[in-house]
Parts: sequence; C-alpha cells; structure tokens
Amino acid sequence: MDFSVSTWDMDGTAERRVYSVSELTRGIRQLLEDRFPFVWVEGEISNLRVPVSGHLYFVLKDAHTQIRAVMFRTQQRLLLFRPEDGLHVLCQARVSVYEPRGEYQLLVDSMEPRGLGALQLAYEQLKQRLAAEGLFDAAHKKPLPFLAQRLGVVTSATGAAIRDIIQVVRRRYSNLEIYLYPVRVQGEGSAQEIAAGIKAFNEEFPVDVLIVGRGGGSWEDLWSFNEEAVVRAIYGSRIPVISAVGHEIDVTLADLVADVRAPTPSAAAELVAQHKESLETHVAGLLGRLGNRMHQVLDRAGERLESRERRLRHPAVRLADARLRLDEGGQRLEGALQRLIGARRHALLRLRENLMYLSPARSLAGLRASLRQCLGSLSVCGRRVLERKRQLLERAAVRLETLSPLAVLARGYSITTTWPEGRVVRSARQVRRDDEVRVRLHEGSLDCRVTESHD
Repeated sequence: MDFSVSTWDMDGTAERRVYSVSELTRGIRQLLEDRFPFVWVEGEISNLRVPVSGHLYFVLKDAHTQIRAVMFRTQQRLLLFRPEDGLHVLCQARVSVYEPRGEYQLLVDSMEPRGLGALQLAYEQLKQRLAAEGLFDAAHKKPLPFLAQRLGVVTSATGAAIRDIIQVVRRRYSNLEIYLYPVRVQGEGSAQEIAAGIKAFNEEFPVDVLIVGRGGGSWEDLWSFNEEAVVRAIYGSRIPVISAVGHEIDVTLADLVADVRAPTPSAAAELVAQHKESLETHVAGLLGRLGNRMHQVLDRAGERLESRERRLRHPAVRLADARLRLDEGGQRLEGALQRLIGARRHALLRLRENLMYLSPARSLAGLRASLRQCLGSLSVCGRRVLERKRQLLERAAVRLETLSPLAVLARGYSITTTWPEGRVVRSARQVRRDDEVRVRLHEGSLDCRVTESHD
C-alpha cells in the first residue's frame, strides 16, 4: 500500500482516498516493518507476564516513554537468564503493529542483560532460587564412606580428569574399583547427560561414592555444572557425591550442592582412595594395642579368679546352711499361717454374730403384726365412714324429695307455661285471650287455650 501518491480530479482538485481502519493499520504495519526490519532497543522491563502459552509479554521503557514487546516461546530457548521486572536489557527486535488494537510493538528475537553478563546473571538467579528451596543446606550433606570399594565417575572419557583420577587411585589404593559413565562435559545437551549418569549410578549400578567433574576451563566451558538438571540430580542422589569441577577459583552450583567439594579431580580421588600403606600401618598399630590390652585384661581376670577361689566355700557347706535357713523359714511361715488363720476365724465368728443380730427376720415379724393391726383398724374405720356417708345420703334424699317441684304437683298443684315458648306463667297479665298454654300436672300435661283471664 503506497501512501505517497495523490490522485487529482480533472478540475485540479485532489481526489479523496478513503481507507478503512483495517487498511490503514495494515499499511502502517507494512511501513514500520519495511523501515525497521531489525533494531537494537535498550530499556527496562516492566509489567512482565507469562500466560499458559509460555510467551513473554512486557513493556520496555526508559525515563520518558515505553513500548509494548513480546518474545515468543521459540525465541526463549537461547536465553541463559530469566527476565524479570526492573531488569535493564538490550533487545534485538522487529517493529510491528498488532492490528486488532492498532498498537505498535516490538517482536523480540534475542535479549541480553546490561551490566552483569548473561551467564553471571543466570548463575545468580538460579543460585538464589535453589538456595531458597534448601538445596545447599548443610543438613542434606551425606558423609563419605571411610573405605570405599567401588568408585563411580561421571566425566568425559577422553578428558584429563579421568586420567588423573585413575593415576591417583592406582598409586594410593589399587584395590578400589573404578566405574566410568562417559558424558560430554560442555556444549548443548551435556547437562542432561551428566544428570543421566548420576541417575544411572543411583538406580542401575550402585557404587559407594561418586565423583562428578571435569578439568579447568572458561566460565562458559564449566556452564553445564551450573545447569538446574545437574544440581537437582546431585541433590537427589542417594550416593555421596564429590564435586570436582575446574580449578580452585571456580565455584559452580554443583560444588555448592555436592556433599563434598574438591578443588580438582585429583584431589577428589585422594579423598576417596585412602593411602594403602598408611592404612596398613594404622591397622598394625591397632592390632598391637589390641594385643597389649588383651594381655592386661587376661592378667587382671586371672588375679580376680585366684582371689575368688580362695574365698570360695565348699558347695556342701553352703547347701547345709541353705537347708537350715529353709527349715527356719518354714517354721516361721507355719506359725505365721496359724496366727493368720486364728485371727481370720475369730473375725468370721464376730461377723456371724453381728449378722444374726442384724437379721431382718426379727424386724419382719414385728412389721407383719403392725400391718395386721393397721389392716383391722382400716377396715373398722372404712365401715364407720361408709355408714356415716349412707346416713348423710338418706337425709339429703329426703330433703331433696321434700323440695322437689314434683312433690308439689302431687299435692294438686300445676305449672303453666306459654306455648310454644315455654315461659312459666306466674300472672294472668302474662297471657291474653286465645293464647295457647301448657299445664303440667303431677301426671301428664294439658294443652289449653285462654278464653278469659281474671286478675
């Protein structure tokens, strides 16, 4: 898309060229990518985030402005350090436009830190992270065996390290067996080979102690022993590991995590291979001291035996004394048993007398007599109460019959009520002529009609 050409109408006026948003954004992107195919940009990382895709999204800024940047996962395989917020970096990138939002951004192809070198920064970052996990703590260090019989070595098969180890072992302790797991000690993939060698000795061919190392070299040459895979393999080893990497001034992460650090492979071999002559001399001295000590112990034991033999009495005499003591003890035991039995018999008789005195049979007879007397009194009282109640009931019945309106009716009286209301008529003024009334007699009732009333 060319933005530099203008079109004119016939009358000399400029023809309008109308772009869609997508066309304009696409054109700007093409211009930027053509104008800035590759640039070096220096700045500080900010707002770094890493989604599940693994791509790095961040802002690269300086004191005055900022620009969005992305480093895809495939470009990160050559990074030796871990980008983080606040880190000052130099990036090789391409300028592009993210069309959906119309924002220009940097597509970063490579990155290196400013100030510390990439290797040094990666070393410090990994060292801090592993130290925080406790991989370098002294509590995890395993002691070396005093007299190893089988030595495992993880190093190059053609390097000087294995030759120095073999030479030291043959000179100092030729009976020590050496087993080599050949690996590359520098270059891409070497760290994975070293870690695999440590794992192989632990799982497939156990030895008494392991030496992991190589000869001296530059910091880049020794970098495999700073890889996380090697450090974790040494930490996870059940076999004690001696790290022998480089020269004395070079301290790798493998040196920090190993159980013992040796400055050189030769020094590591000297730690494992005890000097045979010195061991023989030491053992001979121990045997001499042991013999002298045994003679002293036997002499003192003989003296104690003679002394005890002089003081030892004949078994028959000791047996007679024991029999006498046994008879005396038997007599004392028999007397004690007799006294104990007499005391228990006396106590039993006393308890029997108390039991007879406290027997419930005596009190039970008295309670039965009292119960019979109470039952008799209760029966008499009950009959008296029933008689009084019967008399009261008869008097009340007589009074009730006397006051009953039926008794009045029996003497010739009647009760007149209005019909059908049923009101009692007490006065002639309560009814009028032709009203119906009901007259209640002692036996039966009469329905009547008023023909005339008199006051």
